[in-house]
Amino acid sequence: MAPRVKLEKAAWLWVETVKPEDIKQEHIELAYRINIPTCKRGICRRNCKGNPNCLVGIGEQVWLGEIDENTFHNIDDPNSERREKNIFVGLTNLGATCYVNTFLQVWFHNLELRRSLYLCQNSRAQEHNIDSDYEPQSICEHLQYLFALLQNSNRKYIDPSGLVKALGLDTGQQQDAQEFSNLFLSLLEETLSKEKNPNLQNLIQQQFCGQFFYVTM
Repeated sequence: MAPRVKLEKAAWLWVETVKPEDIKQEHIELAYRINIPTCKRGICRRNCKGNPNCLVGIGEQVWLGEIDENTFHNIDDPNSERREKNIFVGLTNLGATCYVNTFLQVWFHNLELRRSLYLCQNSRAQEHNIDSDYEPQSICEHLQYLFALLQNSNRKYIDPSGLVKALGLDTGQQQDAQEFSNLFLSLLEETLSKEKNPNLQNLIQQQFCGQFFYVTM
């Protein structure tokens, strides 16, 4: 990082020894500090007025607030969080929620289930303000939202905490995966039964229910 003190004066020192006809590109770049490295957050306490690439202390606290740097995993390059082309989006493990993430990924890859869930109607859609953040309400809406992010997000992973909290699973305790699957599908089936579309009403039965027979020989 370039020194903050006397940086502007040092950038023009060459003027005292270089004739006008000898001015070159490097002199111009030095004078306007074009190639000075960007200052890093945490090193500068305030904006370096002599460095046009210093963005520290110019009011970012107003919109950043008191942020825990660990929240962003100390990422220097935001592009490192961007998923590569044709790579699936992951789900953050919120602590003993891997069984939830596993089922969500399995259900997401059920194309018929995903397409059908996208057809679910949001009764609050007309009331939603497009200028405000969208907050899913029902189980169907949470799944719609998660599936849309898993399908279209540019991030490597997304946070399923909205659904986890809505289901009351944010206790940090491991739960039985099979029991969770049965209870969740039952809850989803009950929610879909209120849909006007008959195909949605029977979606869970069509996708996950079967028949078995006992035969005595």
